[in-house]
Amino acid sequence: MENPALLAADTPKRRLLALFERHGYARYRVGRFEEYDLYAKNRSFITGSAILTFTDTDGRLMALKPDVTLSVIKNTPVGESLRKLYYAESVFRAPDPESGFAEIQQAGLECIGKLDAYSVAEIVSLAAESLGLLAETYILDVTHLGLLRGFFADEGIPEAHWDKLLTLAEAKNTHDVREFSETRGLSRGSVDTFRKLVHLRAPLAEGVRQLSALPLGPHAADALSELASLAVALREVPGIWLDLSLKADTRYYNGVVLRGYLPGVPSAVLSGGRYDGLVRRLGRDAGAMGFAVYLNLLDRLGPGRPGPDADVLILDEGADSAALLRYVRELTASGARVRVDRAVPEGFRYTRLVRFQGGEARE
Repeated sequence: MENPALLAADTPKRRLLALFERHGYARYRVGRFEEYDLYAKNRSFITGSAILTFTDTDGRLMALKPDVTLSVIKNTPVGESLRKLYYAESVFRAPDPESGFAEIQQAGLECIGKLDAYSVAEIVSLAAESLGLLAETYILDVTHLGLLRGFFADEGIPEAHWDKLLTLAEAKNTHDVREFSETRGLSRGSVDTFRKLVHLRAPLAEGVRQLSALPLGPHAADALSELASLAVALREVPGIWLDLSLKADTRYYNGVVLRGYLPGVPSAVLSGGRYDGLVRRLGRDAGAMGFAVYLNLLDRLGPGRPGPDADVLILDEGADSAALLRYVRELTASGARVRVDRAVPEGFRYTRLVRFQGGEARE
């Protein structure tokens, strides 16, 4: 378990891990390597298809871990109680083939077992709170894959066409949505409803209200009912928006899907959702939901949010080295971040300034 004093230090990673621990999630550590076969069978779940591999000393083909969730599911026993786990790990991917492989630092959580309405609401709330720890303003986009899939089922659209329609919905391509839908024999009213679903974007409670006014069939209504309950549970959590154009691989994901955004960062810094399908593919009879925050992207936020460079800046003005070392160790043992220098470094930010001379400290 992380040192609570260390977790209290003001860095994005430590703030996130402290948040997860306060809500009863336990630290999960995975190795850097995993058997390649695990990822080869689930390539479409991984962002970027390239995987770094090597042959181990025993002849097994291994991979530098491109994903944490797959390893967590594979190595976590499932019982009657929920397994609530968090992690801070690096993964190795080539999200952009032209840029090659990159080490991507992630902090996230996974909840595995018999999920209920509270479990889902807690994870969405923690996703929003995670974003709030990183910036003054944020947007957490939420969708429910069961709603568009339910609409397709209610309209009698063959499942073979669903991915195509979801791709058009993600692009908010109204023209092609209308053309594709009409060729599948949808009525004008159904095409108009689909268009409204594709373009719906509103704060969660307002989005649910707009959905409730549409003529939805029983399959889509089931998903709407879940969203309505979620909106009630999260009514005091700011920054959550409903956007039905979010897309995720329906072979793995079901239910609620999440994408989180911060000002000044062009891509999502948080991604996750419910992935019961992935758990089933790995031979487990359980539900699962989680999210990851991509810590590398936080560098684009600039220096304004993370706080001071040190809690205490000590100016050495002819100190007794043994006394100064003892003083520094006392401060760091309490969780403080300390720098010792001869003068204040240019641009350096600190909370306390202490001058140390001989064996005495004075502020």
